Amino acid sequence: MEETPEFGTEKLRRAWATTESNPYDMEAWSLIIRDAQNRSIDTARPIFERLVTTFPTTGKFWKMFIEQEMRSYNFEKVEKVCHLLQMPCFLTIKNLPIDL
Repeated sequence: MEETPEFGTEKLRRAWATTESNPYDMEAWSLIIRDAQNRSIDTARPIFERLVTTFPTTGKFWKMFIEQEMRSYNFEKVEKVCHLLQMPCFLTIKNLPIDL
């Protein structure tokens, strides 16, 4: 099993534990996603990777992941994520707003 991310509150630690026992618990994921969106991409990436692995067909989760990478100017990572989605990726153009 992957390493547990550092969470600042007991509520987030419990939510993460809940997703380990019930990976489809959207209430727990909602708390975790809100927290991940306020983190640096380096600490949020493992959370987003687990999220899109658990929900591979949920486009809004892929979009959140890509937007987080773009905010950190990680355009090579954005291109790799787009490649995983097997879609044409024009998102590496720096001034193009993401709008999946």
